[in-house]
Formats: sequence, C-alpha cells, structure tokens
Amino acid sequence: MKTISAIAILSLFIFSCGSENNDPAPPPTPTTELTLTGFSPTTGLAGTVVTLTGTNFSATPANNVVKFNGTVTTVTSATVTSLTVTAPVGGTTGKITVEVDNHTVTSANNFTFNAPPVSNLSITSFSPATGTTGTSVTIVGTNFGPVTADNLVKINGTAAGVIQASATSLTAVVSAGTTSGKITVQVGTALATSATDFTYVQATIGTVSTLAGNGTLGFADGTGTTARFYQPTGLAFDAAGNMYVVDNSNHRIRKITPAGVVSTFAGSGTAGFADGTGTAAQFQGPFDVAVDAVGNVYVADTYNYRIRKITPAGVVTTLAGNANYGYADGDGAAAKFNQPKGIVVDPAGNVYVADENNSRIRKITPTGTVTTFAGSTLGSTDGDVSVALFSSPVGIEIDGNGNLYIVDTGNHRIRKITPAGVVSTLAGSTKGITDADGSAARFNKPAGVVVDADGNLYVADDDNERIRKVTPSGSVSTIAGGYVPGFTDGFGEDAQFSSPTGIAIDGSGHIFVADRQNHSIRKIQ
Repeated sequence: MKTISAIAILSLFIFSCGSENNDPAPPPTPTTELTLTGFSPTTGLAGTVVTLTGTNFSATPANNVVKFNGTVTTVTSATVTSLTVTAPVGGTTGKITVEVDNHTVTSANNFTFNAPPVSNLSITSFSPATGTTGTSVTIVGTNFGPVTADNLVKINGTAAGVIQASATSLTAVVSAGTTSGKITVQVGTALATSATDFTYVQATIGTVSTLAGNGTLGFADGTGTTARFYQPTGLAFDAAGNMYVVDNSNHRIRKITPAGVVSTFAGSGTAGFADGTGTAAQFQGPFDVAVDAVGNVYVADTYNYRIRKITPAGVVTTLAGNANYGYADGDGAAAKFNQPKGIVVDPAGNVYVADENNSRIRKITPTGTVTTFAGSTLGSTDGDVSVALFSSPVGIEIDGNGNLYIVDTGNHRIRKITPAGVVSTLAGSTKGITDADGSAARFNKPAGVVVDADGNLYVADDDNERIRKVTPSGSVSTIAGGYVPGFTDGFGEDAQFSSPTGIAIDGSGHIFVADRQNHSIRKIQ
C-alpha cells in the first residue's frame, strides 16, 4: 500500500508540474482604437483646408496617410485627436480615409468636391505686339481682377509685373529673360490665353565695352583699363574728340584722348578750393562738366558751391558762386548756389546749371552774371518758366535748336524747356522701370542726359542701372543694362552698370557713360 501510495503521489506531482508548464499565454492587451469621428467643412474646392477629428492619430504629420476618395493629400499639422489637410487637386467626392501604422479608418460621410465657378475670363487683345524688357503691354479682356495682385500675367511662361488693373484692362511690364509666345492671365483658378503671340525683341543697339578703368576704385593715369577713377560722374567732349571726365571722389578733372590715354587735366586730388593751373587747382566733389566751342571747360564744383572755368591750357578760375551755399542771383562771387550738379553751355557761351538743392535752372552769362532761368520752390509744374517747378534737378542738356532738357531727378521725369521759355514733361511720372510713351514711362532717379544729332535723348537712369533712349516724341526704350547692378560688358540687357551717372556722345555717335560705382568709363555702340 505504501508502495502504491508513493507511486500515486509521484504521478500526481509529475502531472501537476506538466500542467503548470503548459498553461496558455495571457491574452494581448487590446490596441487603442483608431477613429475618425468627423471633418469640417464637408464640402469645398480643391485646396480647401479640412480639419479631421478622431482618436489615436499620430502626432507626427508624415505618419498619417489621408486620402480623399483614394487621392492622397498632405497632412500639414497633426495631434492625436486632430489632423489638418487640404482637399487635393484631382480629388473626387467620396469618403475620407486615415491610415496610421497599418490601421485604417474611414469616414461615415462623403466629402463633396464643389465644381469651380464658371469664369468668363478672357483676353481679347493686347498692345504692343512686340517689345523688349521693360515694355509696358496693355491687355484688354473681361473679368480681370481689379487689384493688381489678383492677376498673374505670364508671357510664354515668364511672369510679367502687373502695374495697373481693372476688370477689363491690365498693364504688365515685360521682364528680363522673356521669350516670344502666348500671354496668359490667371485670376484664382481661372486661366485665359491670348490668341496670338507676343514677340520679344532685344534692343537693336547697345554693345557695351569698357573704355577706361576696370571696376577698382583708385587714382592712376594710364591707358584704358590701367587707369583708375574714383566715382566718375560727368563727361563731355571737345571738338578734337578728347573726353573730359569729372573724377568726383578724386576731386580731379581727367582727360581721355581718342586713343584712350588718361591724364589729369586739373585738380590736386585733395578736396578744397583753389584757383590755379592744372594740379595746383583744387575742387571739392565736382559733379559735371561742359565744353564750349573754343575748348573752355566748365565744371559744376558741387561742394564748393561754385562754377569753375578751365582754359584749354589748364588755367582754372571761378566764374560764379562763393563758399557759402544758398540762393542768390548776382554777378560772379555775389551769386549763390546750393549743390550745383548739371552743366551745359550754349553756342553763345551762356552756361546753364541744374542747381539741385535750389530746384532751379540758373543761367550764367560769359561775364559771370547769374540769373534764375526757371524754377522756384520744390514741385513738378509745367508751364512758363516763371511758374514751372522742379524737384532736385541733376542733369541738363541743350540741342541744336536751343531746347533745354532737364533731368528732373526728384520727380523721375525728363523735362523740356523751349527757347520761348515753355516747360513741359517729355517723359516719366512716378518712380519705376517702364519703357513706354511719355508719362507712361518710368525712371528711377535719372542723372545724366545727352542729345544726338537726330534729337534723341539718352538718359543715365542711375537707380535702374540702365541707359534709356527718349525719342523727340517722348517714346522711351532701354538700350543697355538690366535691373541688377554689376560690371559686365555685353549686348543690351546682358550688360551691367552700377549707378550710371554721366553720359556723352562723340562725333561718331558712340555713347559714353560715367559708370560711377564701377569707377569706369563705358562705351556703347
């Protein structure tokens, strides 16, 4: 019995141990359920922002895959209870699904994609049909946005800047890099395309090279690019083809022969005031220069508030003005100027000065008597010289018929004064960069001006880094330079300037530019 009992006890022990080792594993902890309880709004166009609510979303946006009726969209923000998405382009009406870690949940209701509104946006015409960078194109059509920013205009895929807008007309400016092709206008999701192509053309003239200087400021006489200047601002030619350069920050007047040899004509290089011969004379921040029929050189000595005269032999004297800035007509040293800038001389030897800070045009007889020819207080009024107003005029030129042309810098305009004393605006209005006719054209602090034998003006448009052409009728175009300052030779808009300031034309019709911040003299042909 004891033996049987022992065997029974042993068997019971073994069975008990085996049963304990074969107990089933505890059931897994239930996974928290992914839910999509709602979304808002329930309808919208492609691009509509939709907020989804639910539970157990991933707080990492990229870990949530959201689809609108099978079309994937991007999750822009996420929490465990909320997702922000946009209704995808190409999406169709149907359920929204959210997938997180291979778990997917589907909305109970459909998101409804609304049809885009029917638009009558159209382009019926545009003008001109051809143009270069800066040309203003007027686009006529229907249902344009009345605010400029509402309209996206492109010419063969390149955006054009919209500067004026109404429901039936847009004005857009051709951008650099544009190519020929269709014009498109987009307002919201609506798109209109022109029936015909706009033809993009480059300027027909405007090959730019460097005559003297190399972009590095300094002072050195020499030939061509071995010479150095420091912010040249004014240019003029004599009858023999020699160019006189106002080397502003070197306080000197330089001379460049037709062969490109640069020398110092007058000025010591030290800012100051002294009459004398050649380098014994002193100037202080001179700005512009003019040459009369017998070779005398006249200098607007800006910060000495004087007009200086240099004979062909280099003898420097003072024609008018004194050390005190101000405003006063009178003889010689009794007259006062306030930062005289532009200067030109007529065939009779009368000197005209753009007196910048007095906003006046002054006239000086050969004997030094100063009067006010036009202007009074700051303004922009056309009319007789007795009532006309200017704003900080900087440049001045005279044509063969005795018309004066004023670069009215503060007004961003080119003004004309007839021999009868009538002032008008030839081109420009508010600040900008637009090639167009008359007041539709835009300049940005233009500085220098010169006239050719045909009556065309060429303007150094300083802050637009461009050289502009203005026809006798006031049509403005760009012949060289682009939007960005730089120092590059090349053709048309491929060339770069940095604050072109002074400008002159030689006997062959070549244009020369005092490229101030490049410390160089450039040539355009």
